[in-house]
Amino acid sequence: MFEKKEPTKWRIPVLILIGVLVLSSGIYLGIKTRNIDSNKNQAKVEETSNEKSKEVFELNKDCEMWVQKKNEDGSDSKEGPIMIGTIPQELINKSKDEIVAYLKDKYPDRTIENMSKYEIVLSEVMSTNDESKANKYTIESNEGNIGLYKYDAKGNKKLLEKTSISIESLPKTAQSEIKKGVVVETEDDAYSRLEDFGS
Repeated sequence: MFEKKEPTKWRIPVLILIGVLVLSSGIYLGIKTRNIDSNKNQAKVEETSNEKSKEVFELNKDCEMWVQKKNEDGSDSKEGPIMIGTIPQELINKSKDEIVAYLKDKYPDRTIENMSKYEIVLSEVMSTNDESKANKYTIESNEGNIGLYKYDAKGNKKLLEKTSISIESLPKTAQSEIKKGVVVETEDDAYSRLEDFGS
């Protein structure tokens, strides 16, 4: 009544073929989606790095620009910082890199000392050479005390003697005279003026 059928021999190879096909398709799709995701991530990283480099520095519209004069040795000069004005309006919505590039272009002989939302401080190196004082002696301020300087033939200044006489202990007229610098011709004149200030 019932006939026994022989099992088909093609089932096993077909199942193996389908398994290999499904496995290779899964690997292929996994690699493709990983490449797409990594490309998207790389594009996002590039966008965020561009945004960070172009991030607005948020300067205040009343941001002040100051110039601090420095001596050739890097120390601050006798003069305090001088305000040169407020920033140009075109710098308000710029990135820090764009502001630095603008300042380097506009003020090539000055360097940026400090930069904040409300203040930009530039420094400028002053030359200590003064050919009008060549081969002369001066009595000037030296770190709050009186100092005796000699200028050589080229106008280069050299400290001869640093005294312990405080400028603050002198009368106002003598203080203003020393802050301007007392110029004398000979070493004897310089030491006699120095003694006058000391007494």
